[in-house]
Amino acid sequence: MFVSLKFLLFHVARWVVRLRYHDAVVFLARLKLMVGNKSSIVSIESGSVKHESRNYAIFLIYQPNGISWYVENALDSLREAAINVVAVVNHKVDAEQLRYLKERSKLIVIRNNAGFDMGGFRDSTLYLNSLGIDVERLIYINDSIYFFKAGLTGLFSRLADSQSDICALFENWEIHYHIQSFCFSISGRIFRNVKFQKFWENYLPVNSRLWAINKGEVGLSRTIVPLAEAIDIIYRPNNLRDCLNEVEDLDSRMTLARRIPIPIRDQSSEFCTMTNTEAAQIFISKIGSGSQIHTGGFIYMKYKNFPLMKRDLLFRDQFTVDEIEEALMEVDHEGHFNEIMTDFRKKGRASQLPILKRLQAASGII
Repeated sequence: MFVSLKFLLFHVARWVVRLRYHDAVVFLARLKLMVGNKSSIVSIESGSVKHESRNYAIFLIYQPNGISWYVENALDSLREAAINVVAVVNHKVDAEQLRYLKERSKLIVIRNNAGFDMGGFRDSTLYLNSLGIDVERLIYINDSIYFFKAGLTGLFSRLADSQSDICALFENWEIHYHIQSFCFSISGRIFRNVKFQKFWENYLPVNSRLWAINKGEVGLSRTIVPLAEAIDIIYRPNNLRDCLNEVEDLDSRMTLARRIPIPIRDQSSEFCTMTNTEAAQIFISKIGSGSQIHTGGFIYMKYKNFPLMKRDLLFRDQFTVDEIEEALMEVDHEGHFNEIMTDFRKKGRASQLPILKRLQAASGII
C-alpha cells in the first residue's frame, strides 16, 4: 500500500512539474512569438577563415567558462577538412573567446540560447539561407559530445563528401524514428527545399529538452527523410557483427556487456552460455534499440575507432562512474582522462539531483 501511494505521488509530482516547466514554458514561448521578434540572435560577427568549398558546418557551442579542448579539436578538424564554420554561440562571449572563434570560423552567430541547440540550428539555418549562399553540403554539430582528434577530420570529410541527401552518424528507432541531430549533414538540395526552410521558420524555440527532441529532432527527421533520395548512415550495428563474432572467451564477453548501458543491459545467466553468434546478435539488438551513441558508443570506439563520446553518460544513469573509467582506459582518450572524469563528477547523476531537478529529469525536461 505504501509503495503504491509513493508511486502515485511521484507520478502526480511529475505531472505538476511538466505542467510548470514544460507546458507553461511552451505557452510563454508561443506568447512571445506573437508579440516579439522570432529571432534570438544578439549579434553576428565575421570570421577570418573562409574556404573555397561550398561545404558549411553550423556548430552549436555552449562554453560559457571558456572553449574546451574537445571544441578546439572539432574546430581544428573542420578547418583541416576545408569546411566553412558558422559558430553559433548560445551565451555571452568575452573578447578572448570572440577572437579565438574569429580565427577559426567564417561567421559567428551570438544568440541568447532560446530553444537551446535546436533554437540555434533554427536561427543560423534561416540566416544562412537569407544570405543566398550556394550551399553544397551543410553539417549540423553541437558540443554535447567529446571530440577526439584521431579520425575526426576523416569523419567530417565523410559528412561533407557524401552524395546522399542525408548523411548521419546514427539513426534512432526508439519510439519515433529520427536522425540523431548532434552530428549529421544534408545536401544543398535539401537545404534549399521549401519544406525544409518552412520547418525552421515554423519551429518554436522552447527551453525544454522534451520539446527539442519531440518537436525539434523528431520533427526535423519527419521533414527531411521523405525528401531524401538517399540516406547514408555511417555507424550501423550490423557493421560490428564480424568484430563481435570474434569475442570468444567469457571474460571478454562480460567486459563487453558492461559497455551496454545499465537500463538495457542483459543480466540473464543464459548470456554466459550462448554461442558467439548468439551473443553478437544480443549486442547488436541492444545497440540498435535506442540512442546509439549511448547504447553502443564505447563499442564503436573500441572496434570502429569512433572519435566521439557523449558527455551525459553518467548524468543519464547510463553507466556508473567506474564503468566509464574502465571503458575510457580501454580506448585512446588522448590524455584527457582526468578532464573527462572531472566533467562527469561535476555534473553528477540525474537520479541524485535535488527533488525538483530530479522530477524535471525524469520528465525529460532537462
